Amino acid sequence: MTLYISHNAALSTTTAVGAGTSYATGAKVALQLNPPDNISCHLVEFGWMQDVASATATLLEVATTDSASTVSTAHTTTTIKPYIDQVASASRLTMGTGATGFGNGAITTNTTLRTLFKGYVPQQVVYQWALGNYPVFGNLTAESFLQVRVNTTATVNAICWLIWDES
Repeated sequence: MTLYISHNAALSTTTAVGAGTSYATGAKVALQLNPPDNISCHLVEFGWMQDVASATATLLEVATTDSASTVSTAHTTTTIKPYIDQVASASRLTMGTGATGFGNGAITTNTTLRTLFKGYVPQQVVYQWALGNYPVFGNLTAESFLQVRVNTTATVNAICWLIWDES
């Protein structure tokens, strides 16, 4: 089993630590993964950290859907890496702003939405599913997307991540 990790922020290209993404009030897609047809993935963990506490907690949802949202920055096999096994093969996800990417994409549809987690979260949350109870996404002949959706009540800078296994 090889675990992969992706974030909603670009890798740092300087000696500084890379910043998170800014989210204004309103529902957005922060991070989206798209496995190719007939590839099964298992979600192991997700996390969210924002820089300021808002008066009302942030609404966070992790869900699968059959329709993509367009996010502002595409991920590549350079920005998605194996999490522990540094010699593992590259991720097989479909890359691109309409496939696997991050940013401030508008939620365009709730077609066949399946919510895996939904809740009001404080400044920080890390959620891990119990061993063997990992939600499955992908493994369909039609498109399948895993999305981290967020609705903040104030402008915040945030970093979120997903850790998954590709079978």
